[in-house]
Amino acid sequence: MIRYIVRKGDTLTLLAARYGTTVEAIMTANNLVDPDLIIVGQVLLIPVSGSTAPSTPPEYPSCPPCPPCPPCPPTPTPPTPPIPTPPTERPVVKRTFDGIEFTFSLNKSIYKIKEPIVIRLKKKNILTVPLTLTYRTSQKVDFRVTSGDRLIWQWSKDKVFMQVVTNDRMQPGEEKIYREVWDQRVDSMIVRPGLYRITGWNLATPGIRLILDFEIEAYN
Repeated sequence: MIRYIVRKGDTLTLLAARYGTTVEAIMTANNLVDPDLIIVGQVLLIPVSGSTAPSTPPEYPSCPPCPPCPPCPPTPTPPTPPIPTPPTERPVVKRTFDGIEFTFSLNKSIYKIKEPIVIRLKKKNILTVPLTLTYRTSQKVDFRVTSGDRLIWQWSKDKVFMQVVTNDRMQPGEEKIYREVWDQRVDSMIVRPGLYRITGWNLATPGIRLILDFEIEAYN
């Protein structure tokens, strides 16, 4: 005997043929009166011989194996944003003339309003012999800030210099540095944000001029 659970579409005739038995044998084994009166889910005893019984099918149909899930696409790595190139922290320009190397620099290239602007002009004797620089007055350097063709600020304004010829004798490798600070004020007024140009002069004969550009930013 095997136990069988009736499924949709089953009849005693089909079960008898499947298991090599008879409708009468199934009815007898289960005390059935009407061969057409079986219901889905009913448990039946099916008489089978040991030599002819087919392999017992599963009581419930097994679900087919699920197909493997397709691999998830790799999460795209966001592109690394390019590292912005910071502005030059110390803009510098150099020029060599008659054995003297002139270096003109600012401490920054972009300033906030009211931030001090540090100006530096260096002269250095790069020869192996002494050199003499001649100036028409006691003034050695000057600095001017312009915007377009308009003069904004000049370091020497309101300063007094002796109107006599002066000399600067420089030994080999000797250097002299002129350092000034501009507070962005002109006649007690703060200049506006914008692009500016600063010129540094060494006032020896002949004079040497060097130029740098910088920016003053507005408040954020």
